[in-house]
Amino acid sequence: MLLDSLTQIYEETFVDCSSLTSVVLPDSLSHNGKAAFVGCTSLKSMVFPGSLALIGELAFGKCTFLTSVKLLDSLAQLSKEAFVDCSFLTSC
Repeated sequence: MLLDSLTQIYEETFVDCSSLTSVVLPDSLSHNGKAAFVGCTSLKSMVFPGSLALIGELAFGKCTFLTSVKLLDSLAQLSKEAFVDCSFLTSC
């Protein structure tokens, strides 16, 4: 699937997708919607593009095995509880 022109991940797109283990978002992405990946309990790694300006509320909530996230300077808004209940998240 070509994602080169993807600019937004809408609300609740990948809710409870327990088989998802890693995600590499395309450079064209600017908006990661509310609860987009909430409940993705097997998600371990996330690569954010430099173009990402917004991470929505609860975007990665309950991603219990997410261990590390690198937030870039381009990020203008990190919504409340974006990483709530990420039990193993040790670095941002």
